[in-house]
Amino acid sequence: MEDVFSLVVSKLVSLGFFNFLTFILALTLVYALLKQRKIFGENPIINGLIAFSIAFFVLAYPIISGMNLTPQFSAFFSQAFVLLLIFFIGFLMASFFYPDIPKIVGEFFKSRSTLFGLIALSLVLFITSGLVGIIYNSLISSQQQGGPPPPTEITLLFAGLIIAIVVLLISSSVSRGG
Repeated sequence: MEDVFSLVVSKLVSLGFFNFLTFILALTLVYALLKQRKIFGENPIINGLIAFSIAFFVLAYPIISGMNLTPQFSAFFSQAFVLLLIFFIGFLMASFFYPDIPKIVGEFFKSRSTLFGLIALSLVLFITSGLVGIIYNSLISSQQQGGPPPPTEITLLFAGLIIAIVVLLISSSVSRGG
């Protein structure tokens, strides 16, 4: 016999509730980014409409393409939560031995190796959660069917990742004075 939580989750999956949560997550992240960077000004209505439009496209893409992003997002957030929990427990245990832990942590995060370590950790999390599999499967399936080349979004995503890494390397080199 299944427990109550399994029944509730399976019912929510059949209703598409988790796709709606993806929509809400995209809406929140895009709105926060637009509000912080003030790309379109400080008007909350304009920022909200643009964020809603982008989040709607994020919601519509998996439905139109027939993909299901829920298992990958579930694995990603579960793994991220476990890593955050490990860091919090580590900071708590370290605070027993170092009375001024905020100062030590602040000095630790100023180094360049910490930045590279966090980038590597986030890439490992991205790969192990299966999110990279979505990109890879869309590339492979379009080439196996003899269809058109991969969508421009995939190419732009990889180009954006490469450009972001290059910008981080250049900015860290400039900040060092090199």
